[in-house]
Amino acid sequence: MSLNQVNFDEARQSQLPFIELLLNMGYTYISAEEALRQRSGDTSNFILADIATEKLMQINGYEVGGTEYKFTEKDVRDAIDELEHIQYEGLIDTAQKIYNIIMPTSGGKTIKVNHGGKKVSKNFKFIDFQNPKNNAFHVTVEFQATGKQNIRPDIVCFVNGIPFAVIENKKSSVSVVEALNQMNRNQGPEFCPKLYTYTQLLVGTNGKELQYGTTGTPNKFYAVWKEKGTNIDALNTEISNLIQTPIDEELYSKVLQDLNGYTQGHTQRIDRIPTEQDRGVYSLFRPERLLDLTKNYILFDAGVKKLSRYQQYFAIHKMLGRVEETETTEQGITRRKGGLVWHTQGSGKSLTMVMFVKALIEDPNILNPRVIIVTDRRDLDKQIKDTFKNCNLKKEVIQATSGQNLIDLIKEKNLSVITTLVHKFESAAKKSTGFVDKDENIFVLIDEAHRSQNGVANFEMNRIIPNACYIGFTGTPLMKDEKESWRKFGGYIDKYTIDDALADNIILPLIYEGRYVDLVQNAEQIDRHVERITEGLNDKQKKELQRYVGSKIIKDNPQRIVEIAYDIEKHFTENFQNTGLKAQIVAPSKYSAILFQKFFENRGNIRTAVIISDEHEDGDEANLHKKEVVSYLDGVRKNHSSVDKYEKDVVDSFKHNDDGIEVIIVVDKLLTGFDAPRNTVLYLAKDLRDHNLLQAIARVNRLFENKKEKPKTAGYIVDYSENAKNIDTAMKLFGNYDEDDVKGTLIDVSEKIQELEQSYSLVHDLFKEIKGTNDDEVYLQFLADQPKRETFYKTLNAFIKNLSECFVLQDFVHEFKHLDLYKRELKKFAELRKAASLQYADRVDLLEYKQSLINILDKYVDARGVELLTKQVNITDRKMFEEAIENLGSDKSKAEAIAAQTQKTITEKMDTDPEFYEKFSKKISEILEKMRQGKLADVETLKQMKLIQDDVVNKKDANLPERIESEKGSDVFYRNLKTQFESLGINEETYISVILDIFAIIKSEAIVDWYKNIDVKRKIRNSIDDYLYDVVRGEKGIDITNDQMKVVIDVVMQLAENNADLFK
Repeated sequence: MSLNQVNFDEARQSQLPFIELLLNMGYTYISAEEALRQRSGDTSNFILADIATEKLMQINGYEVGGTEYKFTEKDVRDAIDELEHIQYEGLIDTAQKIYNIIMPTSGGKTIKVNHGGKKVSKNFKFIDFQNPKNNAFHVTVEFQATGKQNIRPDIVCFVNGIPFAVIENKKSSVSVVEALNQMNRNQGPEFCPKLYTYTQLLVGTNGKELQYGTTGTPNKFYAVWKEKGTNIDALNTEISNLIQTPIDEELYSKVLQDLNGYTQGHTQRIDRIPTEQDRGVYSLFRPERLLDLTKNYILFDAGVKKLSRYQQYFAIHKMLGRVEETETTEQGITRRKGGLVWHTQGSGKSLTMVMFVKALIEDPNILNPRVIIVTDRRDLDKQIKDTFKNCNLKKEVIQATSGQNLIDLIKEKNLSVITTLVHKFESAAKKSTGFVDKDENIFVLIDEAHRSQNGVANFEMNRIIPNACYIGFTGTPLMKDEKESWRKFGGYIDKYTIDDALADNIILPLIYEGRYVDLVQNAEQIDRHVERITEGLNDKQKKELQRYVGSKIIKDNPQRIVEIAYDIEKHFTENFQNTGLKAQIVAPSKYSAILFQKFFENRGNIRTAVIISDEHEDGDEANLHKKEVVSYLDGVRKNHSSVDKYEKDVVDSFKHNDDGIEVIIVVDKLLTGFDAPRNTVLYLAKDLRDHNLLQAIARVNRLFENKKEKPKTAGYIVDYSENAKNIDTAMKLFGNYDEDDVKGTLIDVSEKIQELEQSYSLVHDLFKEIKGTNDDEVYLQFLADQPKRETFYKTLNAFIKNLSECFVLQDFVHEFKHLDLYKRELKKFAELRKAASLQYADRVDLLEYKQSLINILDKYVDARGVELLTKQVNITDRKMFEEAIENLGSDKSKAEAIAAQTQKTITEKMDTDPEFYEKFSKKISEILEKMRQGKLADVETLKQMKLIQDDVVNKKDANLPERIESEKGSDVFYRNLKTQFESLGINEETYISVILDIFAIIKSEAIVDWYKNIDVKRKIRNSIDDYLYDVVRGEKGIDITNDQMKVVIDVVMQLAENNADLFK
């Protein structure tokens, strides 16, 4: 076939293939003429009344006194008429009303009938969801509909005469976005919104690509459907069989006629290969799938109608299948199987939980399911409670207010959805010792499962509800050291990675840009002040205090924060201010967060707010950083009814008000579970790793339909800390996680118990020679021997480690009978350790020294301006980002080599050099250098000469002579030629004159790019040679040999070339 025989029009490329497939899937075609007749010729009516009446009379009936009856035709037509003429009260509100009427899961419809002289209400259904084949599925084309203006959707599908789906078709050379634009325009108040209050599925397609949404879905949130877990070849075979099924010629001609003659003479193509459109139609419009999707996978979330994405749909089906399975433990406990759902941040994890609960409620095989949603943070608990409430499930949503309240709700078998913090199980256990609820229909959904599965609270949860089914949800993969959590849940149920989400365009790419603030110190001042405050400490205590001086303290440096704040202000105002897009700063500490806020408040150029956890005065006057934080929060409390109310107002302003808070400053809060789609830039001034890093960067990659001119096309990470390598490591896990890393047989609980008992015995055996006393002093005296104390500390730590590992295991609580004894003993051993370490000076309270150190560093460590380290690089483009990481070790930068050597030197000094512990300035220098190496590994253009320039050109020297200091740049030559001239016996004044003369010669001869010009360099060398021979040796009488002259000239030229900027 030649190209001139190929059709590129909308009808033949998209509309007809769509209709053909629907007809062969069991839909009945209704002509445009018949569709109009069904509506009594009124295009402002949308229900096919006669079809609806016939089918609804068939599927409905009621029972009175054991006898089955049918509704009268009048009753049925009245119900249809009521649905047709429902009061229009806005697109979404009316859509929700109609949804609640036609979906029995959400309310349904009742009809009053007369029986025995009494009116009784009987349930009436518009759709038979239990038996999809009992319903009528129709399709028509070019459907005329009237609102304020007339519209003509390309295809409309009906279930029992009710418009259920609208499809807009385009030809393959037109983007699907154009179809979506048309769909959303038609829902607007100036067109025909009421039609779309009935529809549940909306589709835009161009024959090659298909996207779906529902009423009110913005363009950006239309999605592509994929048959997850289905073999593509098998799927294509099923579709090909349908394509190859001939359609009745008379019926086909009706379709062609309704397409306004555009397809006159066209014949059905039964030899074509399946397209993405075909796969989408088959997946979404099969009658049983269409009814399942619309009944169970549509939610109204705070005024927004949402339809499940494919990953949510299949995950929920997998969950429902998993909980149908049961298992019996060795202890005889029978429970439903659970598992872990890993769906990447931004893919709708919270709504997946809601939809799963909705499906549980409707599952006929599960009687009275009881649902407990467990989180580990107050803000997440509130958020999940609000999400469930917004979705208007059949169940009420109750937030447990205390451990006692939680246990009361469990005891009374409350059928509401209960949300709680995991910690409340620990206090609940204390309130109701021994209480156990063995109901197998308790479903515990644990959000952020990677964090919540350890400790006493988790243990008590397993003890109180031993037969519950546990399903964990996480937006990040479990790391390799979290295998026990993976195993506790019973393995993954479903995974949806960041690579999947990017491929489906439901999150945005992330753009990384590295920046750095260089820090300099006044070593002499630091040495002097540190020596003063540590006079009373021995070498061991000084060593312990010295360990406290780490990069965390340096990163809190006020000068560093000011430089970063200035750079953030410049970056945000130039790129994002007044665009509707906003930003988030992650500060290294609460103190730094307050410094950021004060900087922005004083400058008044950006509207910012701080959200940090509450602090109160604890009487520690020396802790100036904490004092600053408490003072700020006191101001918040003074101006607001509570810190919580202040936070709520800030978040609302940030999320919803274009003219509200533009940049939010956090430390730990709002790094997880904070969903503000307009949040576009993450400024990282803090080191983050693993889950915290993954969750933080996922704050800015959400889709956002910006109403202002600047679209949100990516999330941006501007990094002032050492996160490049951390991000690379984390993103690899985020994108794909090898199950083999965590697979394996379930942990043998009895083996873990044996390890625990052994570690417990080792601790007890230490004290076996102490008999018949409960005097704590005897135990303390026994530990006077240092080797015994060290053994005690070591064995106690092993016992604590084993016990905490056992807390993770779900069956441990049921198999181990001595837990309460072990917990009591652990408390006593811990007290003994504290008392011993204090009495024998194993532990010195260095708090006051630490505060003094911080004050010294705040004062004597200064910051230079912010330096741009990397160009913007897309971290979600694996190849591009890996190349950027690879370049960290390029020949140009040498940064990796320098960093490795620095680290090696630090390690060697730590073990061998006593001065390392005595001179804090050395330690600080090495920390600053280590920080620099960590960041400078991102700089492609870094050269060894940059280090020389930093060390020499920019170095302040208090010992410079006045004449040298007044001639800027000559100090480089003054310092570095001293060795050569001192050996000649030259006095200081003469030496200064020689340096200034040489410096003047270079300045007079240098031209633009002189250091690249061989002739100019030769001329400068000759001029200096003449000067040394004629003036230094001749006039000044300095005995300098030719070889010595050559050395001086070489050093001068090397210095001059390395500092060429001095001679511009």
